[in-house]
Amino acid sequence: MGGSLPTTAAKRAEAPARPTVKRWLLPAAAGGLGVLAVAGLGLWAVLGGADPRATGAGETSRAVRDRLAVTITESGEIEAKRSVDVRCEVEGNSTIVWVIEEGSVVEEGDKLVELDSADLEELVQTQEMTHNTAKAAFEKADKAYIIQKSTRESLLSVAALDVKFSLIDLRKYLGTQLADHVIAMEGKMAFAKLVDNSDLGGDALQQKRKLQSDIDLADERLKRAASKVEWTRKLEKLGYVTGSELEADELAAKTCQVELDQARTALDLFLKYEFPKLAEKCYTDWLEFKHEYDRVDARTQSELDSDKADLDNQRKALALEDKRLKKLRDQLEKTTIRAPQPGMVVFETERSRWSQAPPMEVGSTVRHRMVLIKLPDMSEMNVKVRLHESVVKQASEGAPAFVTIDAFPKERLTGAVTKIGVMPDRQHWWMNPGLKTYSTEIALDSTPAGLKPGMSAQVEILVDTRDDILQVPISAVYVDKGFQVVYVKTPTGVEVRRVEVGLSSDQAVEITSGLAEGDEVYLYKPDGAPELKISDEEIQAMQAKKEFERKAAEAEARPASPEAIPGLENLTPEQAEAMREKFEKLPKEQRDAIMEQLRQGGIPAPPGGKQPPGPGQRGAGPPAGGTRKPTGRGGPKPARKAGPNP
Repeated sequence: MGGSLPTTAAKRAEAPARPTVKRWLLPAAAGGLGVLAVAGLGLWAVLGGADPRATGAGETSRAVRDRLAVTITESGEIEAKRSVDVRCEVEGNSTIVWVIEEGSVVEEGDKLVELDSADLEELVQTQEMTHNTAKAAFEKADKAYIIQKSTRESLLSVAALDVKFSLIDLRKYLGTQLADHVIAMEGKMAFAKLVDNSDLGGDALQQKRKLQSDIDLADERLKRAASKVEWTRKLEKLGYVTGSELEADELAAKTCQVELDQARTALDLFLKYEFPKLAEKCYTDWLEFKHEYDRVDARTQSELDSDKADLDNQRKALALEDKRLKKLRDQLEKTTIRAPQPGMVVFETERSRWSQAPPMEVGSTVRHRMVLIKLPDMSEMNVKVRLHESVVKQASEGAPAFVTIDAFPKERLTGAVTKIGVMPDRQHWWMNPGLKTYSTEIALDSTPAGLKPGMSAQVEILVDTRDDILQVPISAVYVDKGFQVVYVKTPTGVEVRRVEVGLSSDQAVEITSGLAEGDEVYLYKPDGAPELKISDEEIQAMQAKKEFERKAAEAEARPASPEAIPGLENLTPEQAEAMREKFEKLPKEQRDAIMEQLRQGGIPAPPGGKQPPGPGQRGAGPPAGGTRKPTGRGGPKPARKAGPNP
């Protein structure tokens, strides 16, 4: 635990804890040089110990050299190191219809709180009907989409066959090469001229050849008929044939001439009209079927997209209704709050500026996310205290601490500081906005049986220890007329003596000057003690200091009027803090010189500048060795003024 306890601390460990009254340190002055005035106030001691007159008048103690432990003493309460907050997860406001008894020890899954669920049950039933309607609409849209998808595939298949067959017809009539050429040219050519194209094939070429063959045959028959007529005429002149036979041969020749003319006309009609017409018709049929395929594709795709959009909308609507139904069912389930872990039931009693936690009882109304119960893990416990801003810098993580539980005053537990708040605790700022405390946690080394969260405890954090320190009981030091004094028992009677003090605990204080080891001091102001004598110069210095403090306070209250403190017109809070730090680092003689200047009513030079050395007035300057580390529950407490002990 960082070394053995000093004698005084060890004795305190054997005695029961004493309740003390918390008194916060009020600054002696505010503003730029307020810290200098504070430095001149001397000891802020803590009232400790019982009334000495309770054990006999004239009780005294001797100034001894011993180890001095500097501690911070504060009240706190026990809390679990690990605790789970049980919150109300039901949205809106809910009414408690059943709650477990506080202090009950529960296991994971045990029921803690039951909330009114009638409204949620009705909402669940309504949502189930809405969900079923959305599900039916989704199934209908899904089937419509499937049908439309199948229809599209069928129509596209028919249109594709039409395109395919029309292309076959085009190639059959013109031939593959010429048909592909026409398609490549997108029909931008004279179809009548295609008949003379060398790539012509198919039915058109075959028909052209047949017509040409018909002409050739008719011409040959005509030649034979003409030749026969010529021979028949010769024979008729010779008398070998009759005239009738000649007329028959001439008629046959005329018939062959007619057939030849018809064959030539048929070829001419084919070349000029029939071929261009059929060629262009085959091409336009193929082109029309191709466009029809595109129209069917676009039309059915549009209808399919529409059905798909309707299906997606119905799917989203169903998902939304399903989410709402699940949420309502989850909310209904959360009306029964169960323990997430084993622990002891502790009702939440936190309050804020605007609201206060309702009592955990049947009929109380709770809100969403409100902490209802805390389930602490009882195996490891902490102590939570709030350290005043005047002492929080003295504490450090890992510092040893001693804890006395009010419920077990004879047990003294050990622990260590595990956490110190970085920012002031704002939970209760509205009660006292000027009070700045820092949440601090002390982990106990062991957890005694019967220790429960919320129990009050007294914590003593060990800040520092010094060996071979001249010290007296803190109740022996008084503040009289602005000076620290003790009442010394001498052979000639009671002597009032000024002293300078250093470190202190809640029972002893270091004496840096004014006493010698072995001097016997009274623990209270004895009857008939002489009054402290001060010179006129000291009175004037004290009055000047008070005037300076008053002006500093006025300057702090009215920052827009820097003329309230001559010479501090341009002093900012940052500069004042810098001056305070420099002042504390100065040698004692230089600090005494600055304080002497204050007593004379002047404005001292900034710390760090050259100051003429001057004799310090005993008891008037700051404690030797720098600012004293204050102790006590909640912060430093002012030393008592001279007078009888209360």
